[in-house]
Amino acid sequence: MNKLNENNNLITTVVEETNQNKIRKNNLMAKRIADILRLIPTYLSSILVVVVLAAIIIYVFVTGAPAFSLKLLTDDYKEKITAVTYTGDLTTNFEDPNINGSYFSIKYGIAVADSRDTANEKCMIVTYIADNSPLKNVQIANGEGNYSVSVDDRLDTVMLYDEDGLIEVIGKSKGAEKLVEALDSSTGIMNMQCKTSGGGARGSLITTIYLILLTLIIALPIGVIASIFLTQYARDGIVRTIITTMIDMTSGIPSIIFGFCGALIFIPFCDGTFNTSGYSVLAGAFTMTIVLLPTIIKTVSESLLVIPRHYTMASLALGASKTQTVFKVILPNSIPGILTATLLSIGRIIGESAALIFVMGTSIQDDINVTKASTSLAVHIWSITQGESPNYGGACAIAIFILIVVLVLSILVKLISKKMNKMAV
Repeated sequence: MNKLNENNNLITTVVEETNQNKIRKNNLMAKRIADILRLIPTYLSSILVVVVLAAIIIYVFVTGAPAFSLKLLTDDYKEKITAVTYTGDLTTNFEDPNINGSYFSIKYGIAVADSRDTANEKCMIVTYIADNSPLKNVQIANGEGNYSVSVDDRLDTVMLYDEDGLIEVIGKSKGAEKLVEALDSSTGIMNMQCKTSGGGARGSLITTIYLILLTLIIALPIGVIASIFLTQYARDGIVRTIITTMIDMTSGIPSIIFGFCGALIFIPFCDGTFNTSGYSVLAGAFTMTIVLLPTIIKTVSESLLVIPRHYTMASLALGASKTQTVFKVILPNSIPGILTATLLSIGRIIGESAALIFVMGTSIQDDINVTKASTSLAVHIWSITQGESPNYGGACAIAIFILIVVLVLSILVKLISKKMNKMAV
């Protein structure tokens, strides 16, 4: 009887354990399902963000790749058009240099190829011209002197005299081959429009470099000194709390607000101090200074705080003063943080547009002066996408350059941050 009771108890125990295991498994399964349901929105949001960013980057590269070249960064934005005429001797036959993709005129000693300009529009470009070509010394149509056609000149509308004395018009839409055929059968040039390369961003690139240098010269010393004060000299209290809170709040202000401040404060200041007249690169540098100061102060402050405490204690124990310790021990060891702040600032300056529109204007210039209006690369993009015929190809080409620069700066920031973390450890 006792043995039977023991068997019953054993069976009951096994059943209870089995039920408990089932309950545990059910609870575990329910938790896993709940976790999966919680993660689904996160995964979907992440996938959506990645897809949108990938679509934007793909669009920029696909649209801008045909117009992206070294000429985009070295050519002027404003093209120069010179109309020339020639009715002289055409008895010399020139030797064909056999340039791939080009068509050669034996009468004029010039090779022309079909190409595309920086706006990705079809054009005809001069790829070769003989030393004794008659086009080396042609008369400007309005009689203001002579002009020498050169390699890389773009030929637009060409009006020729044919063998019957009639006028034949060859436009860029007909292509280089038709132009060369017409040149070899012509008796002279009534009017030929020669264009230097336009649509480039050389002026905006130089403006951006000037803007970066001027802004860093003004903002870095102020930001580093403010960081030293906040981390090394300011006592914990309401004043320090208010300053740090204001810095955090300033970093969240939209940049367009800084543009209004620059228009109201820095443009009159530059007009009175540096004899500028309205928009100027100097006003843009002062405006970008207040935009970047929160970033510089916070980044440099963090680099100062990660320096081991015993560096300071050892310096003071050896008889150095507080100021000597700060500038000879702490500050040199915070160089990685200062470099990080510098790189972050450069990336922000390159990508900023809203604030600069109000203080530097939107007029794209080729002759750059820091006391005059000009555009940065970001504002250049904004300018060429306005109006009835926006140049999305050129805008995307400049955006590719900006993306590459920002990517390089981001990698450098990561490398410097990694070095800072090792130092902190």
